[in-house]
Amino acid sequence: MKVLTTKPDKLEVLNPNEPLFLTGHGANLIEWPTAREIQRVSEQLARIQQVGIRAEADGDYFMSGDVAYQIQEIIRATRELARRSQRAKG
Repeated sequence: MKVLTTKPDKLEVLNPNEPLFLTGHGANLIEWPTAREIQRVSEQLARIQQVGIRAEADGDYFMSGDVAYQIQEIIRATRELARRSQRAKG
């Protein structure tokens, strides 16, 4: 899986061979992302947001609008996941 990150003026693809999820441990069959992977995604989203803001400032409303929409979808999905996990806790 390719994960995008941003540098000040460009997007760069991280190593596609790097595993995104931990492999199952013992009886645990679910593959969970590591805390570092989750942190890295958060950092990448912040950098991607900056790229979108710069694109908007440069007049590229198609790219910036798409970036804004995708980040909003990620935030909505995260909010929904948090809501469902709270409900599961009882």
